[in-house]
Amino acid sequence: SLGNPSVPCPEHFTKTCIDLLQTKEPVTLHGYSPTLTIPAVRKAVAESLNRRFGMDYGMEHIFMATGAAGALAHAMRCVAVQDIITFAPFFPEYKPYVEGAGLNLKVVPPRTKDFQIDFDAFDAMLDENTAAVLINTPNNPSGAAYSAETLTGLADRLRAASTKYGHRIFLISDEPYREIMFGGQPIQYAAKFYDDTLTCYSFSKSLSLPGERIGYVAANPRCEDAEYIVPMCGQISRGTGHNCPASLIQLAVAECLDETSDLGVYETN
Repeated sequence: SLGNPSVPCPEHFTKTCIDLLQTKEPVTLHGYSPTLTIPAVRKAVAESLNRRFGMDYGMEHIFMATGAAGALAHAMRCVAVQDIITFAPFFPEYKPYVEGAGLNLKVVPPRTKDFQIDFDAFDAMLDENTAAVLINTPNNPSGAAYSAETLTGLADRLRAASTKYGHRIFLISDEPYREIMFGGQPIQYAAKFYDDTLTCYSFSKSLSLPGERIGYVAANPRCEDAEYIVPMCGQISRGTGHNCPASLIQLAVAECLDETSDLGVYETN
């Protein structure tokens, strides 16, 4: 309950749910979605990301998930075999998420003056066992968002380390707070900086829908073996129990992708 929003979801989302309930055939509306999730919803998410961030996602790069937690469960299992590096301070449930996937979490100490990345400490931790780096920007709990300079520096190091160690190191970008940016600062979309990025998103904060458990994994079309990520997620979902997010909620969020709740309340706070 600690993460519950203090503002309601947009009225459009509520009206969309009512309309779906009144007009769609119930057996279809309340049935299991396809294993790879609803194609029309995946297409709508891809098109929204392309409009907003100048990307080139297709439906085949999007997998709907049970919130960011479900998205992370899939992303980690898709690309990691040994170590995942993250940066303090971090959402404490990262540790059980990573260990539950049979992996090891390594934590880079914080740069407390601004909560950007301490690259000296990161460089010392990056090695041949690193499979992925997990970032959370804007960050829970610090509230800091990584700058373009920070994301550029991170991408440069990941490319160099991938070449040095002979295997691609993925970036897993956990972005449930992406829309909550203060002071008119632009949103820096991590996948624009590094090709091998899996973006994990939740509508829990942007649309105030944590109880609906809906989000997605977006595989950068330029990442290594991009065409396999979503099919792998479909298989992973069966083993984790994060399969088939609610069909009604998938269809409803697809109509509200470019909207948010009144997030200005958080900036006032």
